[in-house]
Amino acid sequence: MAITMIIGYPNDSNFNPEYYLNHHLPIVTPIWKPFGMGTYRAMAATDSKSPYAMLVEIEWPSMEAVQRAQAETPAETSQKFMDDMKNFTDKDPVVWFMEQKAGGS
Repeated sequence: MAITMIIGYPNDSNFNPEYYLNHHLPIVTPIWKPFGMGTYRAMAATDSKSPYAMLVEIEWPSMEAVQRAQAETPAETSQKFMDDMKNFTDKDPVVWFMEQKAGGS
């Protein structure tokens, strides 16, 4: 079943969307693609009412693919992801997963 990984960067953080979009995503994408990472969407808040400065949706073919990506990404690469976070946020993101039940256009 298709899974969407949702990553929310808190609105009350010191979030740098330009760095995230132009530097962090290009680091993560080629590493996770071989594990099944599909399309992603990064959406910035348009007003201060949003609890998140940015929401990122990443499509995966299954939860197993996500787990494999997390387990098989080398520790030094995962650490590189974590170390890079200080360059675009000062708070940890909130991450959750949703299973697709329906869709349309």
